Amino acid sequence: MGEDFWFWALTLGVAVIGGGALALRSLQVARLIEDTPTSRVRSAAQGYVELTGRGLPLDGTQNLGPLTQRPCVWWNYRISKRQDGGKGRSDSWRPVASGHSGQPFLLDDGTGQCIVQPEGAEVVSSESTTWYGDTPWPTTPPGGPSRIGERDYRYFEERIYEHELVYALGDFRSLGPQAGVDLQGAVTALLAEWKADQARLIDRFDADGDGRIDLGEWERARAEARRTVAEQTQDRPVVATLHVLSKPDGGRLFLIAALPPGDLAKKYRRRAMLAFAGFVAAVYAFGWLLQGAFG
Repeated sequence: MGEDFWFWALTLGVAVIGGGALALRSLQVARLIEDTPTSRVRSAAQGYVELTGRGLPLDGTQNLGPLTQRPCVWWNYRISKRQDGGKGRSDSWRPVASGHSGQPFLLDDGTGQCIVQPEGAEVVSSESTTWYGDTPWPTTPPGGPSRIGERDYRYFEERIYEHELVYALGDFRSLGPQAGVDLQGAVTALLAEWKADQARLIDRFDADGDGRIDLGEWERARAEARRTVAEQTQDRPVVATLHVLSKPDGGRLFLIAALPPGDLAKKYRRRAMLAFAGFVAAVYAFGWLLQGAFG
C-alpha cells in the first residue's frame, strides 16, 4: 500500500473520531442548557447554576477590544500571516499572535449583580470581525482603507459588548458581609495577647485571689474574649454581599454566551447535526477507502 493510502486512512480516521466526539459533546451541552433552570442572582443556590443578565464593566474599569478598541466585557483576537504555498499549492495562514480577555465583569439580572470571572470559560460571542492589512498589528479599523496587493495579515476579533444579554453557566459563590472573618482565630489571638501580660490577666480574671488562673477562670476569660470579638465584628461597617461566578471544579462545563438559553441550545444542536453529518460522511469515505484497498 502506498503512502497516499495511509495518509487518507489517518485523515479519515481522525475525522471519524473527531466528528463523533464533537457531535456527542454538542448534544450533551444542548441538553445541559435545556435541563438547567435559570436562577436569579438574589436567590441563587450555592454551586452550579445558570444565570442570564446584562454584561457590565466593573466600577472603575474599562475593557477594550485590542484590535478594534471597541468597549466590551469580553474579547478574543487572533492575527495570522499569509504563507506562500509554493508552486501549484494555495496559500495558507499561520497564526502569529492571539489572546483573550480574562478581566472580570458584572452580570446584572435586575435582582442583583454577580462578578463573572471568565478565565477558563467556553465563550460564544455575539459578533466577530475579520479584516486584512499589511502590518503585524492593524493600523486601520475594520472597513478602513488598505493598500491593494499588500494584505499579508489577517485580523480577527470577537466581542461581547457592554449592556448585552449574557448567559452564564458555572460555579456560583456568595461572599457575605462577614465572609473571610476567622472568629475562632480572632479569639485565639486576643487570648494570646492577654496571656502576654500575665499581671493584668490575673488582676482581671483571678476571682479567688490565689495569684493564678485556674481552669474555671480561664473559661471565663475565653468567654470574655468571644464576647469582645463578637462586639468588634458587629461594630464593623456592613459590607454588601458579593456574588461570584467562576470555573467549576471537576471539569464541569463553564459557559458564557451572548445568546438567550433557547437560542444557545439550538446553536449547539445545529453544531451536533453538522458534526454528525461529517461523521457519517467520514465513515462512508473510510469504508470506500478500505474496500478499494482490500477489495
